[in-house]
Amino acid sequence: METEHDDEAAIGIDMIIMYIATVIMIAVISATMMEVVEGLAQQYQHTAADATKSSATQIVVVGAWVEDQYDDFLFMVEYQGQGKEVAPSDVAWVLWCTENGNLHYRSGTLDDWISGPPFSSGGASIWKVGDEPTNTATELIPGERYFFGIDGGTNDAPLGSQCGPIFLANNNIDAHLTIHFPDGGSSNQVLQIGEFVTGYPVI
Repeated sequence: METEHDDEAAIGIDMIIMYIATVIMIAVISATMMEVVEGLAQQYQHTAADATKSSATQIVVVGAWVEDQYDDFLFMVEYQGQGKEVAPSDVAWVLWCTENGNLHYRSGTLDDWISGPPFSSGGASIWKVGDEPTNTATELIPGERYFFGIDGGTNDAPLGSQCGPIFLANNNIDAHLTIHFPDGGSSNQVLQIGEFVTGYPVI
């Protein structure tokens, strides 16, 4: 008995196999795309959260003046935070400038004005606007404004005048004050000496 070969049936089986293979391939591609999209979405959320935290927590310098005829600045700042109080000792600053290609810098925290005004009853490094300078601020409250001071000089030469008012005036250069928060927020302010006179603004 001779067996008949059905070409149309063979073609139909081939098409079914190709269809199943195509469906499997589409499913694999879809799963891969979903995984990639989910990863990108998570990365975006982390980046957005970091950017929001960084931009929302900062100190804005609203005033700055020549404090003395040597190396001291006096600043008025406003703390902008997301309802979070922070200790001045946790907020770091860097005062830096460049002179003839040389980088000078000094770092510290908001509570360590080393040679601030010699108040007879004891001075403060940072105090709230409206308070007496002897009333040292122990926490920064969102929305409040504070005075604090910074000495010029460097970490290696703390008694020097580098980046202080007299140094900027004599060398006709600018300085930068960068303030860093423990959670990553930061702000930067350029300091310029228009006139080297005590009480003269530098921003």
